[in-house]
Amino acid sequence: MPLYLQIAAWFVGLAVVMSLIEHQVHARLMHRRPKLFFLRSVTARKKIFDSHAVEHHRQYRKSFHDDPVPHGEDRGIRLNIWEGLVESLPVSLVLALFSTTGALMFPVVVCLHHLMWNLIHMEMHKPEGRFFAKWPIYKSLARHHYLHHRYPDKNFNVALLAGDFLFGTMAKASDADWQAMKAEGIA
Repeated sequence: MPLYLQIAAWFVGLAVVMSLIEHQVHARLMHRRPKLFFLRSVTARKKIFDSHAVEHHRQYRKSFHDDPVPHGEDRGIRLNIWEGLVESLPVSLVLALFSTTGALMFPVVVCLHHLMWNLIHMEMHKPEGRFFAKWPIYKSLARHHYLHHRYPDKNFNVALLAGDFLFGTMAKASDADWQAMKAEGIA
């Protein structure tokens, strides 16, 4: 198989894997309190849950978006690209046993995912009229995420929706949801 086809195949496959990872991290770490008592006291684990399920959802449940904030004050709604790169390395080491191309592609996919996630998530909650804000694909993702804030046990993906589709966690918008999305300017 030519190298460009290998790269394309790995990219698509790893994008699906990244969607599954995004879904599971969001659903299991950010929306569920730890069941095991010894994990409840782990500061990092508690911070992940509190920052997302408590603070982020409390802030954006009533109003999906608000005014832009200065850089640095947006940490609660951004992913750290450098952390994603470091976290991708163990997976890349495993992939290296099977394919050098796959091992090199995974950190690229993770970084691209985090960059895309940050851009669209910031535009959803802190709109600045970014170049893609009127694109139909963005509006579709914004509606998907809006429904997550209405139904926190659904629509865990923000950037790549394969995880919600495969895990059966897609929310269906009601007539009231459509009216609210129209008011938000995303329908």
